[in-house]
Amino acid sequence: MTETRYATMDLADCASFYRETVVPVMEDDGFDPDSETPTYAWLNGQFPGFVKHLQRRLDLSPGQFYDEIGVPDVDRSTAPFAFLSDNTQQALEGYLDELATRRGRADATIDTRRSILRRYAKVYTNIHDTKDLLGPLENPDERVAEMNRVAATFDALDRSDETLTTLASRRKYVQDTRQFYKHQVMFGTAAYNPLADLETRFGWDETPSWDNEALDRSAVERLYAAAAEPRDRFIVVACCGWGLRPSEVASLHVRQLNLEPDDDSHPYIEFTDGERKNGPGTVALLAGLATISERIEALSGPDWNGYLLPSAASATGHLTAETVRRRFKSVAEAADITVDGARPTPKTGRRFWYTTYGAAVRRVAERFEDVAAEQGSASAQVVLDNYLSESEARSHRRAEMRETLAGLFDE
Repeated sequence: MTETRYATMDLADCASFYRETVVPVMEDDGFDPDSETPTYAWLNGQFPGFVKHLQRRLDLSPGQFYDEIGVPDVDRSTAPFAFLSDNTQQALEGYLDELATRRGRADATIDTRRSILRRYAKVYTNIHDTKDLLGPLENPDERVAEMNRVAATFDALDRSDETLTTLASRRKYVQDTRQFYKHQVMFGTAAYNPLADLETRFGWDETPSWDNEALDRSAVERLYAAAAEPRDRFIVVACCGWGLRPSEVASLHVRQLNLEPDDDSHPYIEFTDGERKNGPGTVALLAGLATISERIEALSGPDWNGYLLPSAASATGHLTAETVRRRFKSVAEAADITVDGARPTPKTGRRFWYTTYGAAVRRVAERFEDVAAEQGSASAQVVLDNYLSESEARSHRRAEMRETLAGLFDE
């Protein structure tokens, strides 16, 4: 379809085009239209005229278009691995169940691993026209052929998956997938692990650089100023001002907020067991309180389900982490901000928070250097660790951080 043909389409026509034309191509490339939407890079690569039409004629980004037409419409009753053979489904769910029950992994970790394995399995089955991932693993003579099949799967993933853009992300994807196969070898379901040495084969065996550049204060101020919608301002604050992950931002519920603590401490978010991948169970809200108060006031009403980013089209009741990523990048585009030559993501915003917090901790330690000298201590950190209670040390750190973030999210 040419760009001229797109020009005649209204929103209803675009919705039909998405479901009748885009969805089949998504399925061919390993996406699951029932639980995810395509990345911007993929949609623009496949249907550039369609993306331009959404932006120019309907004033919608792809993410806003998905929200308008209510996709994905997730049906929780559908098993995530229903497209696979029964024995492969059981193996995958058994592995994930053991991660949750015996290894005590958080729900967020299990959800991430399930998503990675589902994407991998979907691409594998599409390329190799099979629903059985376990059959070839029973015969050692199949090792070389199966390693080639797995390599072809990662070739396709590397071309189509927007998340595999760095050496670190590729290695993490391989490692998470390899653990499933390792589990099968451990329990005798597989004679070998077909992902052995995959990084070497792809040239991904170098040590990745984890020293990624963060946003600076000026960039965060520009992001907040460029966020035209209250929902986007909330996302910027949650990522950059509180250091939350996209999944935590997407699923944040009013019940998790304590904005007026009884003990006169800072307002905070409280995560219960399974709600956070790792890290502390509480997050102090040291900035952006006006933004969150305005968000709650705007949403309050008899039909509100309590989520700060609600979605009537989603079975979960809230936006997806992928939608949070898209909206964050859309704001970055509006602000014309780049980090290392690319548009910043929520992870970059979260990195700003950690970088800022680390600097605040060092400044607190510096203030205790004289005390350390008087006490004959080796360093100020010894004073903080041994002479202050944890609550006192935390209070000093938070006060410094609050002062650092002051004014960052002003209108």
